[in-house]
Amino acid sequence: MRLRGLAPRGCVRGEFRASGSKSIAQRALVLASLARGETRIAGLPSGEDVRAALAVLRAVGVDVREIAPAALAVRGAPPGPHRGWRAAAALELHESGTLARFALAVAGLCGRSEDRFELRARGSLAHRRSDALVRALEEAGVRFESPPWPARIAPIGPPPSVHLRDPRSSQEASALAMALCAWPDESELAIHGALPSEPYFELTLRMLAQFGARAERCEAGLRLRGPLSAPRTPLSIEPDASSGAVALAAACLGSGEVCARGLERNALQGDVRIAEHLRAFGCRALFTNAGIVAAGFPQHAARIDLAGEPDLAPVLAAVAAGAALVDPSRTSVLSGLGTLPGKESSRIETLARGLRAAGWSAQAGPDWLSIGAGEYRGGAVVPAEVELQAQADHRMVFAFALLGLIRPGVFVRDPACVAKSWPTFWNDLAALGARTQAR
Repeated sequence: MRLRGLAPRGCVRGEFRASGSKSIAQRALVLASLARGETRIAGLPSGEDVRAALAVLRAVGVDVREIAPAALAVRGAPPGPHRGWRAAAALELHESGTLARFALAVAGLCGRSEDRFELRARGSLAHRRSDALVRALEEAGVRFESPPWPARIAPIGPPPSVHLRDPRSSQEASALAMALCAWPDESELAIHGALPSEPYFELTLRMLAQFGARAERCEAGLRLRGPLSAPRTPLSIEPDASSGAVALAAACLGSGEVCARGLERNALQGDVRIAEHLRAFGCRALFTNAGIVAAGFPQHAARIDLAGEPDLAPVLAAVAAGAALVDPSRTSVLSGLGTLPGKESSRIETLARGLRAAGWSAQAGPDWLSIGAGEYRGGAVVPAEVELQAQADHRMVFAFALLGLIRPGVFVRDPACVAKSWPTFWNDLAALGARTQAR
C-alpha cells in the first residue's frame, strides 16, 4: 500500500501491550553475546532492528537457540586470547543506528585479535556517522581501514582507558561501556562533554549490573569492571515505552481511553515520562497497577524539555497540534532535541514540514520545535487531502498517523517502514478503534 493514515471520528479505547523494547532487547542480546554462560531472554520484539542484531550474533559465532515464541537462549563468546567475536562473515547492520554503534565498539575491543571485521550499513544508516565513537576507538588502538561504511576493523585487546569526546549520542557511551565490561580487568571510560539522552545510558548501566558488571562514577566518567556473566534468571524485556506512548497519545487525540499495560513508574526506559508530558498538555495520565492509563483531549499548549527522551518528540508534536486547536493563541515548544537531526531522517525538519503541510504553524531550530495554530483550525480543510512525507522513518509515520485523528484527509507515504520497530502498528491501532484509510 503506497499511502495509509488514520481518520477522525473513531474512538481509540482499550488495553494495549506493546511488544518488547527494542532498545532493551538490543542491549540484552549484545551483553548476552559477551557473557559467560547461557542467557535466557523472553519477550523479544520482532522488528527489523532486533532481527538484524540476531543475525550479527550468529555471524560472529554466538550460539543462539529459540526456546519458545519470542524467547531465546544465547551462549556467550566472551573475549580473551583467541576468543571472543570472530569475523566469519560481514556484519550486516541494516538501518539500525543502535546496533551499528554497539557492533563497532564490540568488534573493535572484543573481537579476536587475529581477525578483521567488516561492518555494512544500508539505507539511511549508510549516511549516518558516529565520529566521536570512531575517534575514541582509534585513540585506544583500534584500526579502521574505511570509516564510516563499510567499516573494516582490526581489533585490539582491552585498553586501560577510553576517552569519548563530545558524544553526539548516549549510544556511543553505552557501546564502549558494554565492550569494556566484557573484560575482567578494571578500565576507565572518560566522557568529555555533555552526554545526550542520559537516561538511555542509565538504562545500559542498570543492565550491566544485571550481568554482574560494576560501574562506579569517578571524576573523569566511570570506572568499569567485568566480566559479564549470564543472569541466573531469564531476562524479560519490558514493553516498549515509545510504542506505548503512541497508543496513549492516540487515546487522548481519539476521544477514548487506553491502558498501556506493563509500563511501570520505575521502568528501565525513560520514555515512561510520557505520562508526565501528557499531563503538561492537560490530558489525564496516571500510573496504575496495570500500566499507564491516558485519556482526555489536550487542553492547552506546553513547553517541554525532552533532552532525556527525545524519541517522544514525534508523538508529542501531534499532541501539541491537538492543543493548538483548543488553545490557538499559544505555541507549544519541544526542546532538548539535539540528537534528532542524525536519526533515520532529520526529524525536527521532517516534523515541521509535515505539520505545516497539514495546516499547522511549525518552526524548527537546531534542537527545538515549536507548534502553533495555522490555517487549519478544526473547520474546513484546504486542501482536503495531504500526503505527508515520512522519509522512510518509522517515528515520522507514527506522528503523522496521529495527526489523522484530528485532521481529515491525512495520508502518510512509506507506511510500511514501521516494520523497523513496530510491524503491527496499523493493525494494532485499528484494534483499539482507530479508523484506518488507505489508497
